[in-house]
Amino acid sequence: MTRRLLRYTMALLASVLMLLFVSGCGSPGSGGTTLVAMTIFPQPLLGQSTVYLTTGGTLQFNATGTYSNGTTGDVTSSVTWSSLPSGVVKSPITAGLVTAASVGTTTITATINGLTPVTTTLTVVAPGVVSGFASWSTAGSPTAVAVASFSNFSGIATSGSGNIYVTDSTNNLLRTYDNEGTLITTWSTVGEPHGVAIDPRNNLYVIDISNNLLRKFNTTVSANGLATGSAGTPPSWSTTGSPSGVAVDYSSPSRTVYVYVTDSLYNLVRKYDSFGNIITTWSTTGKPSGVAVDSSGNVYVTDVTNNLLRKYTSNGIPTAPAPWTATANGYAYGVAVDSSGNVYVTDSTNNQINIYSPLGTLLTTLAKPAPAGIAVDSSGNIYVTDISDYVLFKLLSSN
Repeated sequence: MTRRLLRYTMALLASVLMLLFVSGCGSPGSGGTTLVAMTIFPQPLLGQSTVYLTTGGTLQFNATGTYSNGTTGDVTSSVTWSSLPSGVVKSPITAGLVTAASVGTTTITATINGLTPVTTTLTVVAPGVVSGFASWSTAGSPTAVAVASFSNFSGIATSGSGNIYVTDSTNNLLRTYDNEGTLITTWSTVGEPHGVAIDPRNNLYVIDISNNLLRKFNTTVSANGLATGSAGTPPSWSTTGSPSGVAVDYSSPSRTVYVYVTDSLYNLVRKYDSFGNIITTWSTTGKPSGVAVDSSGNVYVTDVTNNLLRKYTSNGIPTAPAPWTATANGYAYGVAVDSSGNVYVTDSTNNQINIYSPLGTLLTTLAKPAPAGIAVDSSGNIYVTDISDYVLFKLLSSN
C-alpha cells in the first residue's frame, strides 16, 4: 500500500508540474498545443503610425493566435483588452470592441497568459477629420471609386493623367478633380450614376442605375493633360437587371478593352467589349456589388449578401479554393486591386477598409467613416468615397 501510494503521489506531482510548465508557455490550444504568438488587427495602414476612429464610432479589434503546432485561431474573446491613457475610448473593452469617447491618442493592448502583450496605436478624431490624410468635399453624394490601374468599384476613376472622376448620385453628375482635389469640370450623366471606370483611351464607363444602362463617355485631353467630359448624350447599352459595379480590363495580350458589370438583381457578372457587345455572362453565388480586375485579368467581386469576396478568371471560372471572408458581420461593398495584387474591400457597416494579400490573407484594416467606393492609383495612393459626409479621402502611400 505504501509503494502504491508513493507511485500515485509521484504521478500526481508530475501532472501538476506539466500543467505549470504548459501555463508558463502560453494558453493551451486544441489538441494540447500551446499559444506561442499573437497578432492583433487592425494595425496602421501602409506605414502610418496610427489607426483612426471618429468620436462616437466603434471599431472591432481582433486577436489571432499562433499555436505550437503551426495552426492559428481567433482568440479575441480570450485576451484581456486595455487602453492607456484612459478616457480616449470607453472602458472596459469587451471582446475587442472599442468605442471612441474623446479626441486623443491611446495605446490598445491585448494581453494573454504567457505571452508578451501586443499593442497598436489608435487616434480618435472629430467627424470629418482624418489627420495625415487629404480629403475634400464632393458637393454631393459620392457613390464609389476606381483608378487608372483599372481596379475599381463605382464612384471614382483616375485617368493616366492623374485626374479623378467621381459620380454624384444626388445631383446626377460626374465631377472631375485633379489628384490634389481641385475641381476641373462637371457634367450631367443623364441618369443616376453609380459605378465608373476608365480605359486606357480615356473613355469613361458609367453605370446609370435609374435606367439600368451602361453609358460610355468620351473624354478629350488638353495640352496640360487635364481630361474633360464630352457634351451631348453618350452612347449607352442596356445591362438588364440591376447594374451596380463596373471595371475595365486591359490585360489581354491583344490589348483589347473589356468591361465587367455586376448585376445585383439576377446575381450575374457580364463581360462586354468596349462597343457594348456581350462576351460572356456568369452567375455569382450571392448578390454581387463591387468588381475589380488585376493586372493578370483576374476578376474580384464582392458579395454583399454573404460578406464574401469571390475571385474569378476573365471567363468567370472561380480561381480561389473558396471565397474569402471579406468582412465579418459587415457589408462587403467596394473593391480595388493595386499593382502588387493586394486587394482592398470597403465595409460600410463596420466603417473600415480591409486589405488582403494576393492569397487572401488579411494584412491590415483601416477605420474610415462610411466607406463605399475605393480605388488605388499607380503610386499606391488610395481614394475612398465617404457617402455619409460627402467627402473623398486620399490615403497617402508610404512608398
